[in-house]
Amino acid sequence: MSSTEWQDALLYHAVWGSATEVFSQVSIDDFDPGDRQNLFSIMERGYLTNELNPAWLGDEVVRVGRPSRTFAVNIITNGFTGTVAYYASRLRDDTAKRYATATLTRGLQRLGSADAVTDEIVMEVKTELDLMPKPSLTNDDTWTIDDIMGLNIEESQFTLPGILKRNERLVLTGSEGGGKSVFVYQLLTGAAFGVDTFSLERSEPKRVLFIDVENNEMQTRSNLDKIVPVLREIAPDAEPEWRSMKRRVIDLMSPKDRTEIIRRVMHYSPDILYMGTAYKLTDVSDDTHRSVRAIQSVVDRIRQEVDCSVIVEHHAGHGHMNDRNNMRPEGSSYWLRWPDFGYGMQPLVTNNGRRLMKLSPWRGDRATDRNYPVAVKQSDVMPWTPIYIDEWDAIYADKYDK
Repeated sequence: MSSTEWQDALLYHAVWGSATEVFSQVSIDDFDPGDRQNLFSIMERGYLTNELNPAWLGDEVVRVGRPSRTFAVNIITNGFTGTVAYYASRLRDDTAKRYATATLTRGLQRLGSADAVTDEIVMEVKTELDLMPKPSLTNDDTWTIDDIMGLNIEESQFTLPGILKRNERLVLTGSEGGGKSVFVYQLLTGAAFGVDTFSLERSEPKRVLFIDVENNEMQTRSNLDKIVPVLREIAPDAEPEWRSMKRRVIDLMSPKDRTEIIRRVMHYSPDILYMGTAYKLTDVSDDTHRSVRAIQSVVDRIRQEVDCSVIVEHHAGHGHMNDRNNMRPEGSSYWLRWPDFGYGMQPLVTNNGRRLMKLSPWRGDRATDRNYPVAVKQSDVMPWTPIYIDEWDAIYADKYDK
């Protein structure tokens, strides 16, 4: 049998009582444009309004004017004897083959052009193939209660003890010069050495990658000067797998840049990825929603491929409704719904000359098994040392919690 015969067989079964089975397994895109898509569309409408039967279909075809009544009658009277599952499976296989052929052909044609960027084309072809229609729909694409309850759940590994696990997203906000970068460099460089820089206890070393579009190499060196000597004393045997991309001009709204960044992160395959500051990850644009979605889609694609924790640094806005500490991210509200954790570093006035930063959540945490400090204070060992709830209540709450 050919593809057109599988299509005709499914149209036949749909009108003769198997519409639910047909419409749950194939769509209009599986059918040839013209008569078959037109007839499928009428049938689907009749199915949704509970009117579909041979007599109704004949009248509706005459009313609409396409396809011809002769074509519809031929379908209705053909008498196909195979099962819907068989015809649907063969048709979906054919659809997938046509989709893949068209996608690969377009990719080959683009590779043949003089200005072809190979990595960009390969990544886009891969993305299109990931969206390829599945060969068939079966019960295997859903979970039952017994399936879920029978899963062997492995506890996700912390990449930053008490703070982040694999595949989770933290967006950290604050004002310029507020200490966010040093805070992140402390946490992540410690992770690369296998040191929890809050407790100073040893942990499993992690692969760390920075995409830092804010700080140049000399500013990065200044940050690390405050951190690395202490880590080398605590973990003299450590060989940190720590990398920072040299490139500092990135536009994730550009397909070429998106492809390159995803490719580089996949190549290095970090346990923890830092990206920031957010406003420099895309070209300047008045379309803040589109800009944020570009960043988020790249991060989510990386998490899908690499399964890493991601920290995105961003500037705080200038105050929003119900945002008393002004720590919510500036720009699009899309930031508020996306991360697993959202915290802002809020500077507090002190009388001893030492910096004190409140770590204020601007969205509810998606997990309860975390131990984020209430604040961090300037320290003689590391740039920042944590203040947890007991210390905060005993020493700071009366002055700052108003």
